[in-house]
Amino acid sequence: MDRCRAGCYICERASTVRHDKKFGGWQIRASPVICHKLGPPSRILLSKYMKDFRESVYRTSNFKRFFLMATLPEIGKTPTFNIPIVDLSAFLQGKVESEAVQDLVKQIRLACSTSGFFQIVGHGVSLTMQDSALRASKALFSLPEEEKLKLKERPGVGYETFGAQILEAGRKPDLKEGYFINREIPGLQPPYKPFCRPNIWPQANLLPETEFKLPLLAYHTAMQELAVQLMDLLAKSLNVSDSDMMLNFCREPIAAVRLLHYPPHPDVEDDALVGAGAHTDFGGITILLTDGNSGLQVLDQATNEWIDVPARSDAFVVNMGDLLETWTSGYYKSNIHRVINKSGKERYSVPFFFDGNPDFVVEPLDGSATEIYTVQEHLLKRYEQSF
Repeated sequence: MDRCRAGCYICERASTVRHDKKFGGWQIRASPVICHKLGPPSRILLSKYMKDFRESVYRTSNFKRFFLMATLPEIGKTPTFNIPIVDLSAFLQGKVESEAVQDLVKQIRLACSTSGFFQIVGHGVSLTMQDSALRASKALFSLPEEEKLKLKERPGVGYETFGAQILEAGRKPDLKEGYFINREIPGLQPPYKPFCRPNIWPQANLLPETEFKLPLLAYHTAMQELAVQLMDLLAKSLNVSDSDMMLNFCREPIAAVRLLHYPPHPDVEDDALVGAGAHTDFGGITILLTDGNSGLQVLDQATNEWIDVPARSDAFVVNMGDLLETWTSGYYKSNIHRVINKSGKERYSVPFFFDGNPDFVVEPLDGSATEIYTVQEHLLKRYEQSF
C-alpha cells in the first residue's frame, strides 16, 4: 500500500478521505491527505488494492476522531450470505489476543456484512436460566384471556394481544401474542418518559414471583450483560476503539425482554397470514432465545430466497438492528426476517432487544449523515408505524 511521505498509512488527522458503498464492497476514492508531520498534501491511491484490501475511515458521532476499519476478504472470493455459529467462550474469558478471538472477530464481521445474523454458543447463560424464561413465557400465555388483558397497557409495556402489531404492510395482523419486560428503573414517577415506564406484573396468586417475575428479571440482567459484551465485540470487528462512545451508547439503555407465543400456522392457503411479517428490527442488536421449534426465516436479498435459521437449544440467534446499520453506513446489515410457524406446535421465543441510551445521537461513523436522530426518536417512529 502506498504511504504518505511521513510513512503513515492514513494520517489520523486527515479529513478528506471518502468512501462509496459499491454492491457489497467498499471503493475508496483517491483523496488528498494532509500529513500531520509534513504539512504539504500527498495523494494516497487505494483503488488498485481493492481486490485484496478494503478500508473505510470511520469517525465518531462528535466528528473529532477517525477510526480505520480494515477487512481482509479471501482473495478471489466474493463474500456470500452467511449465518455462522460462533463460540464466544475465549472472548468472554478475556483471551482477546488469542487466535480463537481473532477468528471470531472475522466470522462476525463477515456475518454482519452479509446476512446481519449469527448464532452464538459459549455465551455463559445457563440452560437453567434459559429454561426458566421459556417456562415463565408458557405460564403467562396459558392464563385465561381476561387475566392477560388486565396486563395490557400500551405498545411496549405489558401484554400485547394477537394481531396487535402489523410488521409488514399488505399483510394481515401478526399471528402472535406478546409480553414486554423492560429494564427495571427504581423510583420511577410520572410523568414517564418514553420507554421508561414501570413493568406490569401478574398477580402473585396467578403466577408466583419465584416462577415469573424473579426469573425474568434475572434473565433480563443476564441478557443486558451479554449485550454489552457483544457490543464490545462488534466494536472490535469494526476497529472502533472509542470507549467513551460505546459507554455512552450502552449507558442506561432502552432494553426489553419480549415473550412471544406463535400458535401453529393455520392450514389455509393465505399468503397474507404470517406469525411476524417481514421486517427489520428497530434498534441496536437482538439476542433471540427459541424453544427449538423452527419458524424464523431471513431474506437473502441477493437471491430473494428465504433462508431458515436452524433452531438450536444451546445457541442464541443474534442480529443487527436499524441503528447498527445506520451507524456503519449500511456495512453491517439490519436484514429483513419473518416468522411462519409451520412446526405444527406452539412456538415460544424470547427476544432481547438492546437499543441503547435514549438520548444517544445516531449518525454514521464515517460522517455521511443526511439526518441525525436520537435512539428514542427512531424507536418512537418505528413503534408508531407498526402498532
